[in-house]
Amino acid sequence: MCVWENANHQDSKAQLPNIPVVLPHQIQQVSTVVIQPMHSHISTSTTSNNNSNNNSNNQSSNNNSNNQISTQKPTGGFRIRLHWQPSYNWQNNPHEQFYCMECRGSCKSGSSIQIDECSKNNNDNIRQKFIAISKTIRPASNPSLCLTITGYIGRLSPVKLRRCKRGGSSNQNFREVRSNGKFELQPETNTGRCLSQHHHPKPHEVVFPEVCELTRRFDTTYWRTY
Repeated sequence: MCVWENANHQDSKAQLPNIPVVLPHQIQQVSTVVIQPMHSHISTSTTSNNNSNNNSNNQSSNNNSNNQISTQKPTGGFRIRLHWQPSYNWQNNPHEQFYCMECRGSCKSGSSIQIDECSKNNNDNIRQKFIAISKTIRPASNPSLCLTITGYIGRLSPVKLRRCKRGGSSNQNFREVRSNGKFELQPETNTGRCLSQHHHPKPHEVVFPEVCELTRRFDTTYWRTY
């Protein structure tokens, strides 16, 4: 018979078994691993194509912006000056000359448009100030009036100020004043005529729709805002 001696009894000589204490293992932290795709060149190519498309779009946007700038209308009051460049020799004078468009007399209905020497101070002569609204050109001092074509018989048909017509009028629309560079001013319905004066410029000459072939030959076809 096997007798199990109670080791916890006070009269017992048995010893408690030496059993090592086993502690639970610490929980290991799992690190996050980013798995790269086996065909990484696919995503790289897609990114490259996206960047290329973005660059193309940006370049196209910049080109459109540049085109818009080159044809942009001026804002506020401005003067319209006859374009001059070093090859010009107006009245046998090779030096730069400044002639600006202005109202003859006061800028009222019926006033003719002429050229005169540009005022040295931009704010001195209100008769030389104009604004552009749509395709019309108007005196800044009286924007209810428009430069108007009155005929095509040379100096006998000077451009005059007339009340602007609602919805626009073919004899009040021009191609076309711009804020940058030189430009010709042509009646919208007659691009064979260009606003200018007779031959080489002199003070107080009227502006009228001259044949463009002549204005280009005399170097008086271009204008610029000033």
